Amino acid sequence: MALNFARPRLSTMILGMASMSLAVGWASRERSLAQDKAPLKSQTITLDQVKMADYSDRGDVVGKLGIYLAGDTPESTNFVTGRLVLDAGKTPHPPHTHPEEEIMVIEQGNGEIEVDGKITEVGPGSVMYTTPNVPHGIVNTGKTPIIFYFIKWAGKVGK
Repeated sequence: MALNFARPRLSTMILGMASMSLAVGWASRERSLAQDKAPLKSQTITLDQVKMADYSDRGDVVGKLGIYLAGDTPESTNFVTGRLVLDAGKTPHPPHTHPEEEIMVIEQGNGEIEVDGKITEVGPGSVMYTTPNVPHGIVNTGKTPIIFYFIKWAGKVGK
């Protein structure tokens, strides 16, 4: 008795090869994204290591921004810390909200910080904290740049 093996159809072979290519491509992409999302490592960064670049709001340069760290940490997501040198009379953006908590520390200059509708005059040593999704913003009301540092983060879900 002769065994009768059916020969695979060309369309079936092409579909199988396409599926395999997509699977390999997807796996490579996921591996790459996982490596890109490696948690931030403990380190010290000095101001001279931070690249300061023009920062614009609605098409106008309003100051210089430098980012120290950005990424996920072992206990948070969307972690970012930076420094903004905000020109006199400018704001980095209108009051806004975001899902991250935020701390802002004023190093130099004077301005106004709005948090949840309340405006407070601030100067060197002032600190702003906001919980997620609370409207907030800053305006430089002085005649010289205001320099502030900010830290934003979101907690990891399910912890």
